[in-house]
Amino acid sequence: MPNRSLDDFAGGDDPIPADDADDATDSDDADVRDVSTLATYRWTPEPAACPQCGESVQKRWLDGDEYVCLDCKDW
Repeated sequence: MPNRSLDDFAGGDDPIPADDADDATDSDDADVRDVSTLATYRWTPEPAACPQCGESVQKRWLDGDEYVCLDCKDW
């Protein structure tokens, strides 16, 4: 299969009309997280306290609305 230019995949130069543009600042749900882009794991160089048990850990996983240690995560 030969290499193809990115121009082969790009659409035309038609700009998106302002009425059709997706504007996140108009959202009434500003505090609602976009789950598709939410990290499910965090690592910190300095240990942080698990909000459920208080243990200091570097690795935490998302469980509901908070990042918890391995032992507190509901798998």
